[in-house]
Amino acid sequence: MRKGLSVLTALAFALAGVAQAATPGDEVSFREGEPMPPAPPGMSWCLIQKPAVYDNITETVTVRPPANFQVPVPGQYTTRTETVPCVPAYKVGKVIPAQLQAKAVPYVCQEEYKVLEVVPPQFADTPIEVEICPAYEQITIIPAQFRDVPKRLVVEPARKEFQRVACDDGNLCWTVNETPAKYRDVITKELVSDAKEQRVTVPAKKQQVIIKKVVKPASVREVVVPAKQATYQANVVVAPARVEWQTVPAQSQTVPVLVETKAPSFASQAIPEKKETITRRVLKQPATMVWRLQSNTVYGGRPVAVAPVTQPSNTRLASAPASGARYSLK
Repeated sequence: MRKGLSVLTALAFALAGVAQAATPGDEVSFREGEPMPPAPPGMSWCLIQKPAVYDNITETVTVRPPANFQVPVPGQYTTRTETVPCVPAYKVGKVIPAQLQAKAVPYVCQEEYKVLEVVPPQFADTPIEVEICPAYEQITIIPAQFRDVPKRLVVEPARKEFQRVACDDGNLCWTVNETPAKYRDVITKELVSDAKEQRVTVPAKKQQVIIKKVVKPASVREVVVPAKQATYQANVVVAPARVEWQTVPAQSQTVPVLVETKAPSFASQAIPEKKETITRRVLKQPATMVWRLQSNTVYGGRPVAVAPVTQPSNTRLASAPASGARYSLK
């Protein structure tokens, strides 16, 4: 305890020496929680806020780093003609009729018989049916059936084109313009049923002729009477009917078609680094609070403050001021 009293006594003598040697304008750092130093007679301590000190520094900074961006390269297209079928190939049949030829056909008009010289034979007319034209097939061609089929062909496919425009920051940008596809409507013929042949059988033609037959032969002497032959006109098939087919070639149509020869791609383009020189303020010394020693002006036997005394709301004094002392915050 004695040692603590000696330390306090030494501190008091040191502060007294400082107070006697102090002059107006001296400053003492303000520390939160510490008491105000003692002021010499005729002087007072003012709490002053010294503003911060700044320096201007000029330096070069990067405002835009180097970068690469992709520049679109539009594709290449060429127009070529393309042949598309509009009518398929089909067959057409041509009927060649049968060839007939008139021919005399012999037939027995009276059979061989025997007669008697005494009693002549008795005859009777008997009708018989003979064929004058044989049966044959008559061919009819039913033509092929078609129907119209609408078809849409792509004349020009849809594509995208890149257009260079100016951006808000002054750089060049690209925008995409889409071009729709172009179509062309054509009418084609589709084969529904192929041509076919229809055969109809023409029956044979017959004719009735009268012949004589022996009803009662002779009874006395038999005499042989030779048979008699006659002819009739008949149509004989020399060459039968047939169908001769001919192939009609397909019909095509040439239309222009847009073909892509080179696909759109992207090319890399570098943007160099951009730097600018700027000047900025750097805090050299922050604002500080100090005690400044000032002299009092005596008027009428009492001290008068040189500067207006202010007490900021955010400033907390460590202890009550001594008599004759004043505080001011500048």
